[in-house]
Amino acid sequence: VPSFEESIIAPISTKILEVYAQNGDSLEEGTPLLRLDLQNAESEYAKMLDEREIRRQQLAQLKINNTTRASERKMQIEIAKMRLARLEAELHNEQYLDSLGSGTADRVRQAQISLETSRLELEQQELQSVNEEASMEAEVRMQELQLKIFEKGLEEKMRTLRDAEIRSPRKAILTYIDNEIGATVGIGTKVA
Repeated sequence: VPSFEESIIAPISTKILEVYAQNGDSLEEGTPLLRLDLQNAESEYAKMLDEREIRRQQLAQLKINNTTRASERKMQIEIAKMRLARLEAELHNEQYLDSLGSGTADRVRQAQISLETSRLELEQQELQSVNEEASMEAEVRMQELQLKIFEKGLEEKMRTLRDAEIRSPRKAILTYIDNEIGATVGIGTKVA
């Protein structure tokens, strides 16, 4: 009577290509027992590797685009600050001319309105910049999270492929093996 028994199950749906051991064989740990048809699973894994690379490139492109957008936004804010400084100087000049009697109150009011409009536009651009940066950071974090989730699926697929190499998990006596070459086995089917 064995001290314990361990069943080896098929991790994927496939067919048996070769049988390397027979009932009653003494096995060492890691001894190959069966070779399953892994062509579909391996091509799916290779496809997932390509998709992972595409996702990595998309993430890198997103980061580059975000950096470009942030630089453009900062440049627009700097231009708006320079415009604001120019309008402040114009207002100061109009007020000075008005104090000398060679300017008009209308031109002073017009300069004040232009200055206030420019100030509001600058505030709006700064607020948009903050919101845009938060949005870009969230988008990058989301893409990174999706990539991590995908990579976990990829690791699971690799683990399944490793498990599909049916080997003896320890030193043992083989009491059963599905030795019908060409037989289809489903996920969870006992093969040894």
